[in-house]
Amino acid sequence: MTTDNGFSGPADDERTEPPPSVRTGSDGEPIEERTVETDDGSSHVLLLEDDDSLRRLLTHKLESSGYETTALADGRECWSFLTNEAPPDLVLLDVMVPGLDGFRLLGRIRNDDRLADVPVIVLTARSREEDAAKGFDLGADDYVMKPFSPSALVARVRRAISES
Repeated sequence: MTTDNGFSGPADDERTEPPPSVRTGSDGEPIEERTVETDDGSSHVLLLEDDDSLRRLLTHKLESSGYETTALADGRECWSFLTNEAPPDLVLLDVMVPGLDGFRLLGRIRNDDRLADVPVIVLTARSREEDAAKGFDLGADDYVMKPFSPSALVARVRRAISES
């Protein structure tokens, strides 16, 4: 059947529901499942991101890739977590966050003997060359500029954890 918009496919009333175990997209069509290499050791990633939707997206991507994730939106809350809990296996750090900005937080991480060896990936909209240089000078292991591919970011997380 062809609709007014030129789409050729079954009419809504002709569609059949997929089995309950099949994930579907917003159009009702099945989503192809892909095997994702996961972190079998359940490494812990601490994510600092103040944008709610991006924080949820990254949490989902990390957890579906096998990572235990703690997601926070405020730099002071992140520092409190880092000083009061077991060190994570990696920190994903947005720079422009409320409370304590990511660069200051990175400096604190690198100056704390307990946290100094934790890999840190800076994730930011600050794309000037000077900002990237500052991130690396402060001890970032990687610097990812927004916008970015969430899948590529998870691959960077996997690599950084495996190298630590």
